[in-house]
Amino acid sequence: MTRHPRDLDLPAPSALSPERGSIAPVVYAGGMLAAGALLLLAKPRIGEVPDPRHRGDAPRRSRVRRAAQHGRDAAQTFAPTNLTDSIGRSLLIGGAALLIARTFDALTGSDGD
Repeated sequence: MTRHPRDLDLPAPSALSPERGSIAPVVYAGGMLAAGALLLLAKPRIGEVPDPRHRGDAPRRSRVRRAAQHGRDAAQTFAPTNLTDSIGRSLLIGGAALLIARTFDALTGSDGD
């Protein structure tokens, strides 16, 4: 005796829809926070940015090269030394924002409450 799919006792589609208090965003935010913290603590070598002064720091003869050297040195103060730090910080901020948003969502309740 074979069973036909319509004979199976399946839940109604409304029962399969995610509930308002779903835990998935909280788990996802926790993963983002954990990955961000791991990247900030581990500082893998793959994310290191090389020193821009690898070709020397002596003054250049050409005005254009001196201007480029000055611009390079000025930009270095804003440039990250390790890109994984920037990615880790972004993950921490995104995970915290997601948790805050879900907390406010839970506090506000559904329409009509």
